[in-house]
Amino acid sequence: MKRTKIVCTLGPATNNREAIEKLIDAGMNAIRLNFSHLTPEEAIDSIKLIKQIRKERNVALSLILDTKGPEVRVYGYKEPIKIEANSIFVIKSYEKDDIASTLTGEEDVLLTNLPYIGKLVKVGQKVLMMDGFLEAHVVEVTDENTIKVSFTNSGLLKPAAHLSIPHINYGLRFLSEKDKQDIAFAIQNEFEYIALSFVSSKEDLLEVRKLIETIDKASKTKLISKIENKKAVDNIEQIIEYSDGIMVARGDLGVENDIEKVPVIQKRIIRLCYTSGKPVITATQMLESMIDNPIPTRAEASDVANAVYDLSSAVMLSGETAIGKFPIRVVETMTKIIKEVENSLDFNDILTKLTRMPANPDVTTAIATRAVHIAYDINAKAIVVATTSGYAARMVSKVRPRLPIIAYTFDLMTYNQLALNWGILPRLIEKCDLFEDLVKIIREDLLKFKIAEKKDNIILVSGLPIGKEGTTNSIRVEIV
Repeated sequence: MKRTKIVCTLGPATNNREAIEKLIDAGMNAIRLNFSHLTPEEAIDSIKLIKQIRKERNVALSLILDTKGPEVRVYGYKEPIKIEANSIFVIKSYEKDDIASTLTGEEDVLLTNLPYIGKLVKVGQKVLMMDGFLEAHVVEVTDENTIKVSFTNSGLLKPAAHLSIPHINYGLRFLSEKDKQDIAFAIQNEFEYIALSFVSSKEDLLEVRKLIETIDKASKTKLISKIENKKAVDNIEQIIEYSDGIMVARGDLGVENDIEKVPVIQKRIIRLCYTSGKPVITATQMLESMIDNPIPTRAEASDVANAVYDLSSAVMLSGETAIGKFPIRVVETMTKIIKEVENSLDFNDILTKLTRMPANPDVTTAIATRAVHIAYDINAKAIVVATTSGYAARMVSKVRPRLPIIAYTFDLMTYNQLALNWGILPRLIEKCDLFEDLVKIIREDLLKFKIAEKKDNIILVSGLPIGKEGTTNSIRVEIV
């Protein structure tokens, strides 16, 4: 099995049973629904289909809702606009809800949902569109709501294109009404994860958790913070602490920060995440040329490989699987790259570096780390974790062992959430009350699915009483 997981974005190219099943066979572990382009009404049938398929195929698959967030775009036109270098355009702030359908009637006049744009910029300020592919600078501030820009280069401005003004605090509310409705939808439909766009501080996460508590206090849905701007990078330690996972969204990150800093930022965030035991997804433009081509560029293959070498929990595909011509092939290609790189990793060196214990580790972390060392010492075939919340399995995953981590759980949400974590193979079993019954079920499952053979050593990390969260307290050597 590959250890680094793959997140695929659902879209017109893959929104059907045949494609989803083929994506699973190709190596998909999590499926992302991008609510920048979806409404709950449009998504509900897809969600039912995904849940039906994963149940029928008895496979763990994380379902991720990606919020729109406080993103800034340009509107006022319905067809792509051909931009010429040195052309002058007017950009006006427009705060009404009908902005997406409002047309200016003038090709050189654009609308933006960014309020008071004239207050935020000065003459000479850089303005980027289309994720930085179109660059302009401010030549006039007409009033607090209107500016004029001159484009530096030519290109095609697509409808509802992203607008970015580097190093500017936009002052937008973190949660729009759409985001609140989408988060409620995710909770009600038991998504495993919500990916929150443009998180900048722990306060953003506290706001979302407060909202979730009003919807369902018992919700187990976890929060992934997307790191997309400089403020988020500046606050990364506190964001990781208050998040359940992180996504390094390199598209916006590369627009909001100097492009040469992005690889350094990426590596730092990944390192902070795995040392904290939090899953981290490396995202954006990983195999983007495969949207139109059957093979990636050599640079893209190296990019995926580097994310694996950095010990990312998962790598993500966006347009490649949402609108691409070769969605299945792109996942197969990514899987091959991952496996090749993982076969070359020095897991003994990784273990040495990652098992330097913190000064005061909690009991579960200490047990998980010791379990990996013992597994290496006795040449165990696998590390088996019996877990309710998934925490013990994630702590084993934290040190990136070469052995498969088989996580047995009674909880359906935990089962599907663990599909996103590095190196973990989740297994869903019937609840039992006696520990020896649990051990018997695990032995039979390991043999049935050829995860281990008779007389193989395995390490079992578990706790008593069975089924109670936070009770991981034992390491056992079991012979299958």
